[in-house]
Amino acid sequence: PGSRPLTLEPELGEDFGGLTEWPVENVVKVLCFYHPDDDAALKEQQENTVKRLFTAARRNRLEMLLEIIPSKVGATDDDTAATIIQRFYDIGVYPDWWKLEPMKTKAAWANACDAISRNDPYTRGIVVLGLDAPAAELEESFKTAASFDLVKGFAVGRTIFGDAARKWLAGSLSDEDAIADMVGKYT
Repeated sequence: PGSRPLTLEPELGEDFGGLTEWPVENVVKVLCFYHPDDDAALKEQQENTVKRLFTAARRNRLEMLLEIIPSKVGATDDDTAATIIQRFYDIGVYPDWWKLEPMKTKAAWANACDAISRNDPYTRGIVVLGLDAPAAELEESFKTAASFDLVKGFAVGRTIFGDAARKWLAGSLSDEDAIADMVGKYT
């Protein structure tokens, strides 16, 4: 997590042969901090890693989820996610799932969904990630994203447990209070 350029778990092996041990119900998930403005060498290195992983996942009949987070490494606009999505399709990477950061505008969601639909009518869809964002901010993004059929769900664990976990680990929150906080946020 967080590697840039992208590196993968060593247990997978240089040729990603470790995937042969994975049950077919498992999904290969990779997080790539990628931005259209990255320099050519960084892009090539990251793209090659993702391509190799995609090939290995297919060879082992495993689905793949590609998570892209451009906002952590550069400025974003309504075209950023769509540009990245198109680039991965152009290099032959067809993830079963996309995991995208919450986008603020309908145009950004439309552009991303159009890029996916145009290239892969068989995609399983999009999962929206939370990036530890405040619940109110995510709620607005979810309202916008929910109007697009490709958006199938969300993964927002840290929004639910992050603050409570930090306080609990620091010893400033009891077990009971941490649980109550997380239950309240989840509800």
